[in-house]
Amino acid sequence: MHLQIALTMAKNPSKNVILGKIDISSLLMAYQKSESGLRNAKTDLEKAGAIQYFEFTFELAWKTMRRILVDRGKTLNSPKTVFREAALEHLIEDPEIWFSFINDRNETVHTYNHKKAHEIFSHLNSFDDEMKKFIRNIQHLDD
Repeated sequence: MHLQIALTMAKNPSKNVILGKIDISSLLMAYQKSESGLRNAKTDLEKAGAIQYFEFTFELAWKTMRRILVDRGKTLNSPKTVFREAALEHLIEDPEIWFSFINDRNETVHTYNHKKAHEIFSHLNSFDDEMKKFIRNIQHLDD
């Protein structure tokens, strides 16, 4: 997906703006970093970097969902309500898995625990899969 997103950004910058007004280029760049960090992480330091990429990519993802939903006339503020509504609007498939990402993000942001960090790193492949689906869905909103 990394290459596909990079090509989309380079060849078709119009896919960086959805619904005629929501710029997703920061989300796409963050996802590229997250995906690359996950793919290349071998050492504890690299895994910690991948977790940090996850944190800011997660933040951009839920806030992008919220912007899309606000554009559709919804008033939502918390990530959980955004994920529930995003599933109803077919932006994501399963809000429950995104709820688990909230827990992971909260664990990494508020404390550092080596064992917990390894556990969260093991969840990043799932996050990567869900991000691919989300990006694909939002890039086709204007189709």
